[in-house]
Amino acid sequence: SKSSEEIKQQNSELSEKVHSLVSQNSTMKLDMEDLHKKLEMAELMIQQFSNQAGSLDANQQLQMALEEKASLETQVAQLSESLHQLQAERDQYVEKLKEERSIWQQRVQQLSEQVHTMAEEKEKHMAQIRELEANVTEL
Repeated sequence: SKSSEEIKQQNSELSEKVHSLVSQNSTMKLDMEDLHKKLEMAELMIQQFSNQAGSLDANQQLQMALEEKASLETQVAQLSESLHQLQAERDQYVEKLKEERSIWQQRVQQLSEQVHTMAEEKEKHMAQIRELEANVTEL
């Protein structure tokens, strides 16, 4: 039963980790979507500034927009990499949970068989006791 409790505890911990990773994964996806939208806005600003006359303010704004676009692209790349890592970790945890579940099911099956065997043995012993009691009574 100690082993059973340990496996249950490990199972619970791994489930919590998987749920945490799924939550992080969802958050990162939302962040990536936001960054993609910002990137699209930056590209639109660049197009607008490129179409305008080449005044100094427009050139400065264009430069700032280009820098922001580069920064956003870097953030998107980093988030994509983090997302892939989280997905890989999640997959590992899922596999570990499957393995633990399989081990747990095998142990439950073994214990069930042992209980069944012991019940049969108990029934045999009870029959022997009744027979011996009958013999003692007869003697």
